[in-house]
Amino acid sequence: MKLAVALLVTAFCAGAGAQTPLYHLVRTVPLGGTTKWDYLYFNPATDRVFVSHGDEVTVVSGRTGRVVGALADLPGSHGIRVDPATGLIYADSAGRGDVVAFDPKTFRPVFSAPVLPDADGINYDAFSKTMFVSGGDGDGLTPVSTVTRMSGPTIALGTSPEFHVSDDAGSEYVDLVDADALARIDSKTGKVVARWPLAPCQEPKGLAIDPKTRRLFASCANGLAVVVDADSGKIVTALPIGRGTDAADFDPETKRFLAPAGDGTLTVVAETAPDAFSVVGTVKTEPGARTMAIDPATGRIFLVTATVLSTTPETGPTGHPHYVFAPGSLKLLIYAPGA
Repeated sequence: MKLAVALLVTAFCAGAGAQTPLYHLVRTVPLGGTTKWDYLYFNPATDRVFVSHGDEVTVVSGRTGRVVGALADLPGSHGIRVDPATGLIYADSAGRGDVVAFDPKTFRPVFSAPVLPDADGINYDAFSKTMFVSGGDGDGLTPVSTVTRMSGPTIALGTSPEFHVSDDAGSEYVDLVDADALARIDSKTGKVVARWPLAPCQEPKGLAIDPKTRRLFASCANGLAVVVDADSGKIVTALPIGRGTDAADFDPETKRFLAPAGDGTLTVVAETAPDAFSVVGTVKTEPGARTMAIDPATGRIFLVTATVLSTTPETGPTGHPHYVFAPGSLKLLIYAPGA
């Protein structure tokens, strides 16, 4: 049903004078605290949104917007993922160099495991039952088994990794931000089996996957996104997006790839035919809203930003505005698909 509605919305928006938005803001949730943030994660099983910022991860009800708790003592918090088998919430600490598993009811720590320096993005691979944790300064990934609860040998990449996704069929894909490339890793062995250049993409940041069509979507700092064949590494197409992206996501119901950007835009990309992708619209959000999460059941989108006090333009091919935010003004923005 949602797919049919989305197609009608797209068709209507393409008509002359059409005003129906692809997505509209339905709730703003004040979060307070530090205005330094990174990733969001939505867990469909509990309808909870996890927002990484400062030294904690704030937990919010996706349906009501009520703040229900926090994962504390995470200096340099970045990535969050949930183990679907146990419900344990994994969150990393760049400052301490570890990943901590939290009880989903009490939000108390259960165990921790060491990871590479500058812990960043986390992704769960169901095929190997592993949490992969990026180490920005460690130039690699740390696999953490959700079965043994222990860290495995470092997966060396030779350059800084950014975000990563799994096809849950044996492959983990990771952005190599400083190399303008993408690596494919055997999730069972930890071996790097392919390394693909992403030109014309510069500084790949976000990464999403459609596991059915086996197409990857990498959002890049130079205002482009590239669609990549997950088996061959071939660049299928490149598309314009906003500046200052730091995430990407995929809606399996509407078959849309989404790229938020710090310039206050959300680019919506649809597959119009086999290997034919097009930008169906750009949603105006708020400056700084560069990371996101999505509820696959309803299509709701979660973004986070804060109130902008000042803006400093940046130059160069990957330049985007630098913002100074008002202290204590962090907020979660919840968007719903157009009616």
